[in-house]
Amino acid sequence: MSFSRHDVDRSATPFSELLKRHRLAAGISQEALAERARISASAIGALERGARRAPYRETVALLAGALGLSGAEHAELESAAERARGRTNRPSAAPLARDNLPARLTSFVGRDEEIAEVTALLRASRLVTLTGSGGVGKTRTALEVARHLLSETREEVWFVDLSPFGDGAFVAGAIAAVLDVPLAQVDDPLPSLAAGLRTRNLLLILDNCEHVIRDAAGAAATILRTCPGIVVLATSRERLAIEGESVYRLPSLRLPAKAPATTDEASAYPALRLFMDRAIAIESRLVLTAERLGTVAEICRQLEGIPLAIELAATRLPTLGFNALNKHLKEHFVIAGGGRDLPQRQRTMLATIAWSYDLLSEHERALLRRIAIFSGGLTLEAAEEVCADDAVAARSVPDLMSLLVEKSLLNVVLIDDRSRYVMLESVRAFATTKLVEAGEFTRVARAHARWLAAVAGHGDELYQRVPRNRWLNEFGPEIDNARGALEWALNAGPDEDALLAARIVGGLRGLWMSTERRVECRRWAEAALKRVDATAHPLVAAQLMRAHIQSIDGLAVLAAAERAIPLFERIGERRGLISLYAHIAWENGLRGTFAEAEQAIARAFVLAAEERVQHSRQYVRLLQARCLIRALAGRLDEARIDSAEAASLRDALGEDDFVVQFYWEAYFEFTDGNVRRSAELLEACVDHARAQAQNAAGPLSELAAARLVLGEVDAAKSAARDALELAHFEQLDSAWRAIQHLAAVAALKGRSLSAVRLAGFVDAWCEQGRGFRGYYERASYDILMAAVRDRFSSDSIATLAGEGARLDFERAVDEALSL
Repeated sequence: MSFSRHDVDRSATPFSELLKRHRLAAGISQEALAERARISASAIGALERGARRAPYRETVALLAGALGLSGAEHAELESAAERARGRTNRPSAAPLARDNLPARLTSFVGRDEEIAEVTALLRASRLVTLTGSGGVGKTRTALEVARHLLSETREEVWFVDLSPFGDGAFVAGAIAAVLDVPLAQVDDPLPSLAAGLRTRNLLLILDNCEHVIRDAAGAAATILRTCPGIVVLATSRERLAIEGESVYRLPSLRLPAKAPATTDEASAYPALRLFMDRAIAIESRLVLTAERLGTVAEICRQLEGIPLAIELAATRLPTLGFNALNKHLKEHFVIAGGGRDLPQRQRTMLATIAWSYDLLSEHERALLRRIAIFSGGLTLEAAEEVCADDAVAARSVPDLMSLLVEKSLLNVVLIDDRSRYVMLESVRAFATTKLVEAGEFTRVARAHARWLAAVAGHGDELYQRVPRNRWLNEFGPEIDNARGALEWALNAGPDEDALLAARIVGGLRGLWMSTERRVECRRWAEAALKRVDATAHPLVAAQLMRAHIQSIDGLAVLAAAERAIPLFERIGERRGLISLYAHIAWENGLRGTFAEAEQAIARAFVLAAEERVQHSRQYVRLLQARCLIRALAGRLDEARIDSAEAASLRDALGEDDFVVQFYWEAYFEFTDGNVRRSAELLEACVDHARAQAQNAAGPLSELAAARLVLGEVDAAKSAARDALELAHFEQLDSAWRAIQHLAAVAALKGRSLSAVRLAGFVDAWCEQGRGFRGYYERASYDILMAAVRDRFSSDSIATLAGEGARLDFERAVDEALSL
């Protein structure tokens, strides 16, 4: 089975005509389309006039989303853009793994008919939603469907659990994290998510959509419109209610009309087979007589064939026996049947969970409801830290956790040989209600936030000292807990709780940075900065400022770092000062203000020596920053030494970074005159950046310059266009480099007027201290100016360059991409 549904129209219709046709069909103006797509109206006009013929794929994705195009229409539009670029689609680097399906913890019983029906629906529809009451088995069934499809096809299958998220704003980030797609640093990341997935062929499972239904539906709709090779299988208690959705309501497990006489007869009914399977797993010596089979059938009928209810009841069989279990269920369902306004199956499920809860000891009940504060699972140590008190001793928590696992109220999974406990969402919702009813929610939520703040502090201590993969393996699983704690702490009244939020954001900044969640980090940091008094709490404020600085870009970094330095100096946060000075040095180096850059990097190295951090990732970054400054300043021998030392230290730390390695190898080959070899290394650098979901605008820009020097003008244009679109889309300051390279291409192709205008724009940009021409840019500039001097006098060049200097950034981008 292939997940691709559409044969793309390869007709020769120009992009400009297709775009205008779709806009008119939507009945909107160019200005309205520009507002919806969040690009300039002048860009829309240039595209429809054909002045800008070949937008990058992210721009096409934004337009397709704004116009509400179908997958086939989007593919047609992208095909036209690709033809204009003069190349065919280049798929994103696929991940090494084909799926992330969780391992089965228990056997899967029944559902053969349902799996076949859902599979058939997925062959016919690109969106299928499994609906049903809590506990009916939507997640397990979706996973089994996925495993069935995975055995038939070599396509990808990816599972995204949305149950930990209380805020729908994190839905796009959750999908991006699983699928390894970088998100644009903008408030609405959905268009960039869809653009990053456009060429992928996969089945995407969105699990537990009901509590973030609007955002889950929006994400699914955007992906389906933009990505013709993606099929979505969702699970939810309600449908997504978007175009093209097929809904499959999952029934309860089949039950017999009368008591079965034999175990073979009983096994024909999935509800009974599940009960027997789980009961025998707990008590292997269990004997199922005809009388007991009749009782099992009655128990399963009371539970209406709901799988989770059956599993919960089966755990009680060794303690109560068949008859007592049946009697207890009857009595409890009369008392705790749930609200009369709820659907019958949901009342049954709630009653079953309530019955299981009531049978727990007081200590078990207390622990279960307190564990509900965790999102995305927890470790035993976390349970001891957050949930223990005078009533539930910490030493008793391990045994209590084991008892809750035995009673199917908790699941345990092994991650890197460490046990992590996970609560089913329906049980967690019930337990949360009990936590509120017990009057414990605020106290436990505060204990949870305090625990996260302590974890964040430990994470901050280790971040510069241990390999990144090891750090992420330890702290990455807590990102959902961090979100839950932050949401509570920032909305709680007392300032002490806001301080906890600040400690979490600051301490776990590496978690957001390492997983390309800069927008989210900036959102949390800015919210916390509003609540923290830096005078009263300087240490917390300083840590928070570091997180904020890492989440922003360009000149804003210089301003923020300069504001932060006095505070860091006052409190003696010297390692933080190292990072601040490194940020200042890097940004000044990029702008050619070398005196300021050298002063800042020298101060950083003095502090690094005093703090003895020479064997850390922080020191690697210092070496890379000094390498950049020296290379741009023309001190190549010193830059080579820094580059080699950084590479050696990365090896010693066990951290490969092929993007950086290939980049600097290419740089020095270029400066040595080995341009062909430089281009080959830059191609490898771009490939590795894409494979790691990093923005490849930088190496693409340098590749364009290398191609220009080699005389490969069309290849230079292709690389420069890609670089400009990526830099512009991600709002990176480096877009000016690609503009210059495209101007050089234009000059070589005889479009000298535009070439000189754009050269004037770049001249003004650099004169304003916003950029500096290094070796690549000087080579490109020399080619550009040599070409235009053959066509124009010095006075004409000055006049045209003056016109270019008055262009605003958006106009310059539009003109460059129109060439």
